[in-house]
Formats: sequence, C-alpha cells, structure tokens
Amino acid sequence: MASDSEESDLSGDENFDDIGNFDLVNVNNDEQRRLERQFRAIVGDSSDSESDFEGFEPEDAYRAPTFDTWTKNENPRNLTDFSERTGPTRVLDGSNTALDFFKLFYTDELMKFIVEMTNLNARRKRESDPQNNKGAWSDVTLEELRAFYGLLFLMEVMSYDRDEMYWSNNAKHWLVGSKFGEIMTRDRFIQIRRYLHFSDDNEASNHRNDKLFKVRRILDSLRNSFQSEYAPHKDISVDEAMIPFKGRLGMKQYMKDKPVKFGIKMWVAADADTAYCHNFEVYVGKNTENIDKNLGMVSQVVISLTKHLEMKGQVIYTDNFYTSPTLADFLYSRQTYLCGTIRVNRKGYPKELVRTVAQARRMARGDSDWLMCGPLLASYWKDNRIVYYLSSYHQPSEANLTTTRRNKDGSETTLSITPTVKGYATNMGGVDRLDQMSRVNKSKKSMRWYRKIEMKLRDIALYNAYVIEGTVIDHTPTHKRKRDLLSFRLDLAHQLIGSYRQERRAFKRPRMQESDEMRLDEKSHWPQATGSTNTVCVVCNKKHNVYKGSHPGCSVAENPCKRTKTTLKCQKCDVPLCCNSRSTCFEDYHTKVYYWQ
Repeated sequence: MASDSEESDLSGDENFDDIGNFDLVNVNNDEQRRLERQFRAIVGDSSDSESDFEGFEPEDAYRAPTFDTWTKNENPRNLTDFSERTGPTRVLDGSNTALDFFKLFYTDELMKFIVEMTNLNARRKRESDPQNNKGAWSDVTLEELRAFYGLLFLMEVMSYDRDEMYWSNNAKHWLVGSKFGEIMTRDRFIQIRRYLHFSDDNEASNHRNDKLFKVRRILDSLRNSFQSEYAPHKDISVDEAMIPFKGRLGMKQYMKDKPVKFGIKMWVAADADTAYCHNFEVYVGKNTENIDKNLGMVSQVVISLTKHLEMKGQVIYTDNFYTSPTLADFLYSRQTYLCGTIRVNRKGYPKELVRTVAQARRMARGDSDWLMCGPLLASYWKDNRIVYYLSSYHQPSEANLTTTRRNKDGSETTLSITPTVKGYATNMGGVDRLDQMSRVNKSKKSMRWYRKIEMKLRDIALYNAYVIEGTVIDHTPTHKRKRDLLSFRLDLAHQLIGSYRQERRAFKRPRMQESDEMRLDEKSHWPQATGSTNTVCVVCNKKHNVYKGSHPGCSVAENPCKRTKTTLKCQKCDVPLCCNSRSTCFEDYHTKVYYWQ
C-alpha cells in the first residue's frame, strides 16, 4: 500500500467497488495498473489490457493545485450570484391535468415507440417459438398501452402479493378483487406485460459496447425531458439511488448502507428544494469513456451530472464518497461551488486539521475549527463524533447559528454550528427524498433487469410531474386536504385509462342436442357401478379443458379443475360421473344446460 505522499485521489479505482473490502484510494499509478490487470484476469475481461487512462491527455486537461498552504486567514472569494429563473420552462396553468404533466416526460412519441417495440417483440417471439407463445394475439394500441400503464400505477397503490388477485371474483373471498376486469382482462394484461419491450433486439449487434441498449431510448428521452422541462434552484444534491434487483447481472451492485442493498446503481443530481430529478446516469460497472487522471472517475461523475449547470453560481452538495479538494477547485473554476462531508485521507486535505481519537474524546459537542486554502474552506464540527467538511461557498463562521439535540431524558441541548454544517444538513437530502418518493416494490420480482430500470424511471417521471404541478397549483390549500403524491398518482392512473374498455368477444352458447334433452328430462337417472377404476368424470374433464383453453400455457399442475376418476356412472346416460358428498357433478350434469360453468 502506498504512503500518504503517494496517494492518488480517486483516480478511477472506484470501478472495482471495494474489492476485498480494502482501500483502493491509496495506490500509486503502477499499483493501480497492476490491480486493473489482476481484476481483468479474474473476471475474464477481453478488453484492452492498458489502463483507461493510458494515452489520455486532452489539450485542456485540468491541472490541480498542490493544496499545500492552509491557513487561518479568511480568504476572499469571487462568487457568482445565482440569478437564474427556476421552475417549469413552459407556460402552464391550472387547467392542465395530471396526465398533461406526465406527458411532458412520457410523450406521445415515446409511448408510440414502446407500442412499436412491444408489437415487434411479440411477433418475433411468436414466430420463432410458437410452442411457448400460444393464444390469440392482437397488436397493442396507444390507447391500450396507456390503460396498461394506468393499471400499473394503481397496482402500486393497491398492493396484492399475486397479480391475479386484482381480477379475483371468488365467491369465498368476496372482499378480494377490484374493477380491473372492467378495463382489461387478466389474460390480456399478462400478454402485454410479457411482450413489453423498449428496443429492437436485431440492432443489438450494432451497439455491443452499450450495456444499456435495451433501455437506451428510454434513458435518453427522459433525461432530455427532465433537463428541458424544469430549471432547478440554486442548491443541487448529488448522490446514489438503488434499483432493487437480485438476478444475475454484471452491473449489479451491493451497498450495505442503503435500504436497497442489492441492485442497479444510479448517479442522480436532484434539486435540493423540491427533490426534482434533473439528471441521472446508470452505473454499468466500468466507464467506457476516457477518464481524466487528474480528476478521477467519481469526480467526473459529479462534473458530468452538473456540466449543464456551470457558470450559473449553483452549489453542489455531495457526501464523502465524492468530495475532494480537486473537485471543489475544478467546479470553482466553472463558477459552480461544492459543499460536502469529506474523508480525511483525500489528497490535499489539511492533515493539521485532523484530530486523533483521543483528542476527539476531550472535545465538547459543538466544537469546530477551520482552515482555508485559496477559496476552499476545510472544517470540522463535533457532534457525537467529528465530521469533516469541505466547502468553496460558505463562510467559516456566523454569529448566533445554532441547532438543537434531544437528550435521552427528553431535554434539549443547543449547539453552535457553522454555515457549512447548516447548508449541508439542509440541502443534502434531495436525492434520498427522490429515492423514497419513487421507490420500486422489491417484492414484485422480475427476471428482466431492463424492466426494473424503466419502472424506476417511470416513477421518477411521475414524481417530477407532481413537482411541476406544485408550481402551478397550491398543493397545500387552506382548510383543505393536502394534495399529496398519492392523490396525484390516482388521478393520473384514471386519466391514463380514460374511456378505454377492452372489447369482449360474445360468448356463443352451444345449441342443445338430443342427448342434452335426455340428460335433462329428470327421469330415471340413477348411479350405477362402471366396473372400472380408470374412468374420468365427464363434468370434471369438461371443466379442466375449458380452463385450459382460456389460460394458454397453463400446466396440468396449475389447473385448479382436476380430472377426477370415478367408479360410478349414470345408468340411463351411460357416462361416468362423480357421485359423493364432496362433489355436485352428478346433480350438475342432469340439471344444468352448461354444466361446466
């Protein structure tokens, strides 16, 4: 492991996600290349053996200062005042519906693309594997897809463990069920969900380096819409969000400190005031673009997410995974400012500010100290433990700035805080709030990873639409119930469904035959032994076949209508029938025209 003087600040080592739970930050360039070669040898990567940084030296490459002079002097800064217009970028009014706001992101063009890809996927699968794709199919229409999405939104409000319970009409469980069947049949819903697709798989060979090809059109369309439809406020928070997924996938990540520990990781930049998702990137495990060795991968994540916000005077808030003096200095040169917690082993952070464990124990809660190097302010604040900060925007101190902490006995203690601590505590939670508002149900398992990504983005689009609606109408009217996200979701679901009702095929009842007249005459129908133990009841067999015909792909084990063997038959009709206290087959056969219903 390299010494402190040789440590490299996050120079791309994060690609390996803490392999073996040891620190990959303090390695020099030679060790870095050696670890990359070992990693590729383990996972069998066939890509070039050279480092991603080899030969990358752009003309305008950033040169970080040494950060070797930290003093107690309060250095002047040339800060740009934030004066940009915030909120929706187009004129909207109170006449717009929830669907109008949602269509800012899921546009008609995008929905038509999903319809086209879904129908294309259905045709190809049914032609290539007809044995496993039985049942009648008709192409999905735009109106039908909107109704399908409306039902999906309602399913997140009315949560059942099994999807078929939404269409339940079981007389025994009469409290279970919904009106979903009036909109769309269960089999049609399952068909659309089975073939739902977002790409043309025949073009995959032209995008071999794009691991997100299956959702690339969705990602690009929504990202552009998120940025063009809403101008964020001054404070922006950057953090990770997790999409739950436990299947086999190369880009799957494990984050022990997140509520969702296994899944697909997203980098997100969100408005700290409203939690509006302004930009995002899905982490695929390895950056395919060249990385500036002076900045490192994690720093370039922040720069990439906020590049279109440069030169406006906005403040970016990050946690200690991203914050570094190099990143803060780079953003400051772009008139964008950084504030966040920081790890004390970051290259350039003043060692003289770091306190030992023994020193920390002797300090009182609320104690703080700071040093400055140019526009960068390094500081710490003692709460239950010492937290270290770095800011290129806030002042070292401010009079009468306090916070309260509740003690175990219920009393409150007032502690003095710094402007950096207050700014970070107020503005860092934007991404976490967004992740909470757009959470994906972990219990609904899916083997298709790209469906999970689209599901997460769909919920983010719904929340962004709710935020934009809040700028047009008051979500907290006086003496009325607050218009929360649930109310918006319900309105959107019903507006997506609208007047759509699936056309039902008229049921053609079979005509009565002579044999039917005999079995229904109610004369001399008596049970008699068949003389065999291998005869199947005609009523049970008919019910089994009817269910099988209406549920394509249903196996014998999954069919609730079992073929029952019997040793009795009707003496007059000469057909085997169940005749016992547990069955009504004998009675149904002789009293009902359609005995299988």
